[in-house]
Amino acid sequence: MAKADFFVFTKKTSFMQRIADLVRSGHRRYVMGTISNEKAPFLVEKFTRLYDVNLPRLKACRRREKGSATARLLWWHDENRPAILTWILLVTDGDLLIDGLEKWQDPTEPKHRIRLTGYELVRITKRTEPKPVWTWRYDKERLQDLRNEVVIAIRQRHDHDLERLIALFWKSPGFAGIRDQVKAVGMLIKTDWKRTRKDGETMPAIPKHLGYVQRLADKGKPFSAFRSCSPIL
Repeated sequence: MAKADFFVFTKKTSFMQRIADLVRSGHRRYVMGTISNEKAPFLVEKFTRLYDVNLPRLKACRRREKGSATARLLWWHDENRPAILTWILLVTDGDLLIDGLEKWQDPTEPKHRIRLTGYELVRITKRTEPKPVWTWRYDKERLQDLRNEVVIAIRQRHDHDLERLIALFWKSPGFAGIRDQVKAVGMLIKTDWKRTRKDGETMPAIPKHLGYVQRLADKGKPFSAFRSCSPIL
């Protein structure tokens, strides 16, 4: 595959899982953004020239053993934004050939968490794990907005809106942090419905099963498949 014909994720959950994998494995600096399809190859060329992105695993390991940093560049295509690609560049600890060109952020710092479409990558403590684990969850603002919508739908008797919100929550990517939040929303719905609705009113059904994310394959396409999505100038 030519350098310009790089891999682009089309499944957001896979993209999120790979980001978490990289942070978990020691990639402690990142920059992130969006770019138009037609400009994406130039960004790949720039990052390849500056940071040797996406080296083969063995070569990257040898670089790190010598104290040098290695970099990974990931791409995601959102079907709702056909002419735009989302990218994230993650770098390990170590020396860079050229530094100071990017405004690196540390994903372990709360104010610099990696965020994507209303989700954020965080470390949480689980009773079943000896150490904190990396997972995704709704960010505070997005979750509060959705919880407010749930309460309004219940109290104003907008049951179709409540059904839509239930479907939205239960279709969320099933990472551990998100699952915990969705379970809490389920309790909110039941509690607020019981408090504000009459006994004869039937609450919209809450799914009994809440999915969880297993190991996912990299699902996507080569960049050339998206060239036709670029706007005509």
